[in-house]
Amino acid sequence: MFTKLTRYALVALSLFVAKQGFAQWDAWYAASKTPHEEVQQIQVRDGVVEPVLISRTAPDQNPKYLLLLFPGHPGIMKLREENGRIVFELLGNFLLRARRHLVDAETATVSIDAPTDEHCCFEDHFRLGEKHAKDIGKVIDALKIRFPESRIYLVGTSNGTVSVASLAARLPDKIDGAILTASATVALGRAPYLSGFDFGQIKVPTLFVHHRDDGCVVCPYARARDISSKYGFPLITVTGATNPTGDPCQAYSHHGFRGREKETMAAILKWVKSRDVTETIN
Repeated sequence: MFTKLTRYALVALSLFVAKQGFAQWDAWYAASKTPHEEVQQIQVRDGVVEPVLISRTAPDQNPKYLLLLFPGHPGIMKLREENGRIVFELLGNFLLRARRHLVDAETATVSIDAPTDEHCCFEDHFRLGEKHAKDIGKVIDALKIRFPESRIYLVGTSNGTVSVASLAARLPDKIDGAILTASATVALGRAPYLSGFDFGQIKVPTLFVHHRDDGCVVCPYARARDISSKYGFPLITVTGATNPTGDPCQAYSHHGFRGREKETMAAILKWVKSRDVTETIN
């Protein structure tokens, strides 16, 4: 049995670990956040909410463009507030860590979590289905109440492109365009990704962004290039990197545009605002 002194020591240790964890989180979060951020919990079904992180230049900003961000696998942020802090998982993901580069005087981002009943899995059959589209339709409706003049764009990366492609086809009347970065187009095991998706269903303006040296087996550059060519979607090809590390399907490799985040986001914003395409980022 623990003595009273041992229990005190364990409590002190747990508080120290928590404090260290918060310090690390604060450092990570500070490197990616925008001047004003808030969490909104949007009810999409009975007992189910879709948490979103709204990132803006100021609390009174009324953006002309709202970019809804769908991060890569597993797409489950578990977005929440703890002890006065905004906390979520997947902070290293390309879209989440670089979201600040998409926010300016005209533009805000909305990082989309999985609905609370999908915090177990959030698999492709759900992403490609009608329930997901209805959920995101309700998210967009709620955002339009707050920002009625905003134009809505969907932005996905890796596994998040499965959501974006399907939603772009299903919600053409609710959005103004879609951007797919590091698109997941090759099936692997039980995950179909976008291998069987008919991109001809997408009728809204759509941009592809892909790193030429993406080494992820489900996200080959050649496949993105071929889809772009076949369906007439513009393609931004990213080259180069700064100290890419880790698995080729993870966020700090070429797959996650390591060292090209700012330039890639600038090219995305340029297309959103003008339809001008930066064909190659060196």
